[in-house]
Amino acid sequence: MRIRGSHVAVVGGSIAGCAAAVALARAGCEVTVFERSRGGLRDRGAGITIPASLHGELLDAGYLSPGMRVLRRDELIWLTRDGRSPDGRVVGRQPYPSIMASWALVWRGLRRQVPDSAYREGAAVTGVRQVGDGVEVWVNGRSAGRYAVAVGADGYRSTVRPAVAPEAAVRYAGYGLWRGDHPAERGADGPRSPLLDDFVAVGFRGGHAVFYRIPDAGSDGYRQNWALYGSVPDALYPDGKAAPVPRGQVTGTAAAHLHELIARELPPTWADTVRRTELHELSINPMYDTTVSRYAKGPLLLAGDAGAIARPHTGAGAVKAIQDACALERVCQAGETWPEALAAFDAERRGAGNALTELGKHLGRMRVEDSPDWPALTPDDFASWLHANTHGWQSAYDPA
Repeated sequence: MRIRGSHVAVVGGSIAGCAAAVALARAGCEVTVFERSRGGLRDRGAGITIPASLHGELLDAGYLSPGMRVLRRDELIWLTRDGRSPDGRVVGRQPYPSIMASWALVWRGLRRQVPDSAYREGAAVTGVRQVGDGVEVWVNGRSAGRYAVAVGADGYRSTVRPAVAPEAAVRYAGYGLWRGDHPAERGADGPRSPLLDDFVAVGFRGGHAVFYRIPDAGSDGYRQNWALYGSVPDALYPDGKAAPVPRGQVTGTAAAHLHELIARELPPTWADTVRRTELHELSINPMYDTTVSRYAKGPLLLAGDAGAIARPHTGAGAVKAIQDACALERVCQAGETWPEALAAFDAERRGAGNALTELGKHLGRMRVEDSPDWPALTPDDFASWLHANTHGWQSAYDPA
């Protein structure tokens, strides 16, 4: 079946889905995006980092808005609690040129490129089935018609992944990611550490926390964003099973556990930063791993976390999703038929996605599961540890 002029369904309307829709429209397809939520993506405030080496490339490709507000930081400063300085002791500095962005602003820039008539909210895809050389899509339990191709861009709980790579299992890594953000000016009275303007990581036995500012998606100001990797007792997850706890659903019991953790492990500056986050601004995300045997099968393909899932240590979530879209646009422009385009897409993105999964596992072992004795690290110890983490890379996208 020819690509140009074909009707394509995109399952999921977040960053991965909107980026895929943009790619397909540029390839001459008529695209329909099915998003199960109703307006819930507009106000996500979480921060994301984009490797500086890729930022210009994604701008030039039109997947990032040139007017989008961002911040740039050139290094990641690693600290540990030492009992003397409220900021902690600097253990080492990691060259890490990064663009700090708001998830919501990245999504909005992509969403503006998808016509409202092609974006269906409240449309939960409940099944996909190959029919001849096309695919039938079921929405809210009813057939929504047949399409030449369906793109699974519906996250870690993907409905499409089992039809493409049925052997792929989503495995819990045994720890989680506590996240939060709040207006940077909150609690700003009195002395303020200049490190709050930097890109900072605080290491402790069994985890670490990362802090950086991002542009506020709802104003001209900034938000203090943080992410803490560490233990999450099973009892704090819904029904005692490892599943995401979104903003607005974290309980007071869970917040109390977090506050005990930061009081024990973080220097005062960073513990206070976390405490300024209000309950409704907190979320908890279990760390998952998934590799897949293919990224495309018949008229179905995967993008973003519907494919391989890499832990956020890699800084790969949104960037990987947009890179999937760039590859999809490229293979559709180069090929004339879907079979040749999807074969090329699978060959390119399967290896890249699975490699990021393996890197995420490795970083998880080094930084959480078998973390060093941070207060005892010397500069030479840190340099050796960092090289073992990254094999000399600045990031997953910047081999030295």
